Amino acid sequence: MQPQPAPQPQPPMPVPSHHWQHPPQPQPQPQHLPPPQQPQQTEPDWAALADRNAAEHRRKTRLKIIGAAVAVLIIGGAVAGGLLLLGKDGDEKPIAGPTSTATGATQQPAPSPTGSAKPTPTSTPTPTPTPSATPDDPSKPLWDASTDPAPQDAAALFSALTVTVNGATWNRTVVSLDSPCWDGNSTVGGLGRALGDQGCRQVLRATYVSGDSAVTLGVAVFDHKIQAETALKNYVGHLKGAAAPGAPVFCATPGCTNTKSILGRYAYFTVEGSAKGGNTADAAATAAATGFGEHVKNQLLQRAKTPAAPPAAPAG
Repeated sequence: MQPQPAPQPQPPMPVPSHHWQHPPQPQPQPQHLPPPQQPQQTEPDWAALADRNAAEHRRKTRLKIIGAAVAVLIIGGAVAGGLLLLGKDGDEKPIAGPTSTATGATQQPAPSPTGSAKPTPTSTPTPTPTPSATPDDPSKPLWDASTDPAPQDAAALFSALTVTVNGATWNRTVVSLDSPCWDGNSTVGGLGRALGDQGCRQVLRATYVSGDSAVTLGVAVFDHKIQAETALKNYVGHLKGAAAPGAPVFCATPGCTNTKSILGRYAYFTVEGSAKGGNTADAAATAAATGFGEHVKNQLLQRAKTPAAPPAAPAG
């Protein structure tokens, strides 16, 4: 065989000229950063801290007060419950309740050294006497028949033959004493029954006349002032006018102006009308009613000044 020729080396292939080669990129240079700034130290807000501390202190104080109040209520309820249980075993003494304080909490009475709570004694208020119940009341002798023993006499009670009222002179024309009170001789419109239901004894009357005007005064007699007061609470109708013999009858039926009042065991009245009779209204008589009422009151007070008769000596 003939030897093969050795391969010849091939020349390198030329690089096409149209291929573009990227230029080398510049390497980033290290940047020099400024050193970090240190935080500046500032002065603390002392006023804000003080406000927060004060608010926290107030909150804790309120919590302490509320806790103390709740504890007092719980202890007070337990003590009250125990006292109620003891009361069921025979202790009928009242239990003093909690008292209010200015802070809104309640305070319970402190327990006694023996361990059981004792009720706080309470004072009973003394009733204030009314003006009619004062010891120096001049009408006091007239409160009860036992301290007013003088006889009932219409002529003595209405002893004035003339009375001046509102500048006019009034002349007494008639006096009368009517018993019993409920027979209708001295009252009209149901007044007699209101008086009789309270044990009225008699009615004393007197009539005063001035011109054509007439006023009749009346006093109903009871045994005690309470009866007189009750009778006036049931007041109806009015006093009947008392006419002199032969004079026209006036105010014999309901409808005339009238007044009422009380002093001790006496109820006293007025009725006003025309001396010509009937139930005709009379302005002068109506205007004189208040003055005649004062006249009757003064006559009764004079009776209260009469000394009581001494008690009879026991026989034997």
